[in-house]
Amino acid sequence: MIKLLSISASLIIHLVLLANEQYYPEFPDTFQHNNSDHYIHYAAQLINEGSLDEALAVIAIGQKKANLENNEYLLANLDYYKADCYYYLQEYDSARQLYQLLLPRFETLCDTLMLAKALNSLGLIYGYESNNEQSLYYYLRDFDLLNKVTHKNRKLKVEQLVVLTNIINLYSDAGEHQKVLNNSEVAIALAHEIKDSIRLGSVLNTLALAQKNLGNIDLALATFQQASKIFKALNDDLSNAHIINNIGGIYEINELQLDSALHYYQLAVKGFEHNDFNWGISQAKLGVAAVLAKQHKYEAALQEYHQVIDISKAFKFNQVLLLAYQGLAQLEYDRRNYQKAWDVQMLYNELNDSLFNAEKQHQFAELQTRYELIQKENEINLLKNEKLKQELKLERTHLQQQVIFVSFIFLAIITGFIMINLSRKRRDNELLKEKNSRIEDQNQQLQAMNREIQLMNHDLNQSKQQLILANNAKSKFLSILAHDLRNPFHNIMGQSYLLSKTYDQLTKHEKIGYAEQINESCEQVNRLLENLLDWGHSQFQGKHFKPQTIEVKKLVNNTIAVLAKNADKKNITIENKLSTDITVKGDQAMVETIFRNIINNGIKFTPEGGHVIISAKQNNQHMCFLIEDNGTGIDEKHFEKLFCIDSDFKTTGTSGEAGTGLGLVICREFVEVHQGKIWVESQLNKGSRFYFELPLP
Repeated sequence: MIKLLSISASLIIHLVLLANEQYYPEFPDTFQHNNSDHYIHYAAQLINEGSLDEALAVIAIGQKKANLENNEYLLANLDYYKADCYYYLQEYDSARQLYQLLLPRFETLCDTLMLAKALNSLGLIYGYESNNEQSLYYYLRDFDLLNKVTHKNRKLKVEQLVVLTNIINLYSDAGEHQKVLNNSEVAIALAHEIKDSIRLGSVLNTLALAQKNLGNIDLALATFQQASKIFKALNDDLSNAHIINNIGGIYEINELQLDSALHYYQLAVKGFEHNDFNWGISQAKLGVAAVLAKQHKYEAALQEYHQVIDISKAFKFNQVLLLAYQGLAQLEYDRRNYQKAWDVQMLYNELNDSLFNAEKQHQFAELQTRYELIQKENEINLLKNEKLKQELKLERTHLQQQVIFVSFIFLAIITGFIMINLSRKRRDNELLKEKNSRIEDQNQQLQAMNREIQLMNHDLNQSKQQLILANNAKSKFLSILAHDLRNPFHNIMGQSYLLSKTYDQLTKHEKIGYAEQINESCEQVNRLLENLLDWGHSQFQGKHFKPQTIEVKKLVNNTIAVLAKNADKKNITIENKLSTDITVKGDQAMVETIFRNIINNGIKFTPEGGHVIISAKQNNQHMCFLIEDNGTGIDEKHFEKLFCIDSDFKTTGTSGEAGTGLGLVICREFVEVHQGKIWVESQLNKGSRFYFELPLP
C-alpha cells in the first residue's frame, strides 16, 4: 500500500511537469522520474554527447521537480550543468555568473566535488578570455581545496588531476617551464595512482616541451617517446600525431638528424590527415618544408610551403601562415631569388602588421572603453550632485517659508494673548522662548545645509579636475604610442632591410654594427612597452596591490643584474649598500619597478666611469631609500615636471639614450600606493639624489 502511494505521487509530479513544458525530451526507459540523481546524470550525459538543447530541457523539468519538492541538492547540481551548457554555447558571462552563485551553495551542501568542479570551470572561462591571473587564482583555490581532503575517493582524485593538468598547461603557456617541471612530478604520480593514461600522456607531452625549452633535449626526447607509447596503446591516433610532430621538432635541432626529423614530420602529417585535423596538418607540413629546405631540396620544400600557405589561408591559421611566409622567404633568398624573397617578405610584413595592429586596436579599444566608462560615471556623479544641489536649494526655500509662516503665527498668537488677557503674560513669555528655540534650531539646519552645499561644490570641482587629468593622461598615452613607439620600429625595419639585402656585400664589422643597432632599438621598444604597460594598467585597469614582506637587498641585487649590461657599456659602477636585514611591506612587482626605473635613470644620465649608489635609513614607520649618481644632474625648475604625466618633459642620456617620461611617473604612483612619498635633490653637472619611502613590515 505504501509503495503504491509513492508511485502515485511521482506520477502526479511527472504529469504536472509534462503539462507545463512546451518541449518534452525523450527519456530512456530506465529513467526514474522520482530519482533526483537520474536527472543529474542524464543531463551530464546529454552535454557530453553535445545535445545541449535536450540537456537544457531535461534541466528545466528537473528544476521544476526540485522546486516542488524544495530539493536544494537537485537544484544546485542542475544549475551547475546549466552553466556548463552556457559554457559550451560560448555564453561565458552567463556561465561565469551562475558558477559564481553556485560556490556558496555547494559549500552549504558540503559537496566538495561539485565545489571543485565549479572552481575549475571558472578557471577555464578566465583562461579562455586570456585572463591568466584570475584563471590561476581559481585553479589554485580548487587545488588547495582538494589537498585539504584527507581521505579522497577516486572522483576527487580525478578532479585533482584535472585541475593540476590545467595549472601545468597554464604555466606552459606563460613560459614558466620550471613550474611545469615541479608540478608535473605530482601530476604523473597521481595519474599512475588512479591509472588515468589519457591525462598521463597529456602531462608527459607538456613536461617534454618544458624540458626542451630548458635545453634538456635528450630528456625531452625520452619523455615524448614515453607519451607516444601511451597514446599508441590507447589507439589515440590524433594525440599521438601531436607527440610525433613534437619529436620531429627535437630531431630538427640537430643538423645530423634531419632525416629522422623528416620521417617523424611525415608520420605526423599522415596521423593528422587520418583525423582530418587541418591545424595539425599545417603544422606538420611546415616542419617537413623546413627540413627539406635545410637539406637543400628546394623544389620539394617549395611545394610543401605552398600547401601550408593554402591550408592556412583557407582556415585562417594566421600564425602558421606567418611562419610559412618566413620560411619561404628564406628559401628563396638561399636560392638567390632575391626578388621573390622580397615579395614573400612583404607578404609577411603586411600580415604581421595587420595582426599586430588588430591586437593593438583591440587593446586600445578596451582602454578606450574603460576610459569612457570612467568619464561617464563622473558625468553621472556631476548630474547627481547638481540635482541634489537643486533639491537642497528647494528644501532651504521651503524651510525659510515655514520659518516665516511659523513666525507670523507666533506673533499673531502673542498679540491675541496680550489683547485678551494681560494676566497670561508669564505664560506668553514661556511660549515665546519655546518658539524662539524652534526658530534657532531651524536656523542651525539652514546653516548645516549651506555647509553641505559648499562641500558639494568642492566635490564638483574635484570631479572636474579628475576629468581634466584623465583627458591629459589619455592624450599623453596616445602621443607616446604615435611617436616613441613608431621611431624604434622604423629603425628596426630599416636596419634589418639593409642587412637582409646587402648581407653578402657587408664586412663582418658592418654586420655586427647593424645587429647592434637592431638590438638597441629592440631594447628601447622593450623598455617603452614595459613602462607603457605598467602605467596603462595603473591608470585604466587598476594595479593589483599584493603587499608582502620583501627582502630589499636581494630584490635590488636582482634588479642590478638585469641592468648590468647597460652599466657595463658605460663602465658605470653600481654599489648596493643595503644591509641584508632590511625588509619592507609592499608589492614585490611594484617595488622592483620603482628600483629598476630609478637605477636605470642613474645609468642613463651618468657619464662613462661614473657610479650609482643605493642606500637606506629608517624614518619612523618607513624605510627611506636613497639612489644617488654623479651624472649630469637636473635643473631645479624641472623638479615638478619629473613626476607628472602631462608635463611632456623628456631628456636624452649621456650616450644618447632615449626616454619616454613615464618611468618616474610610474615610480610616483607606485610609491603613493604604498602610502609613501618620493622626491629629488639635484644640481646641474653634480649628480642627482632620488629619495622614496616604503612602509616597514
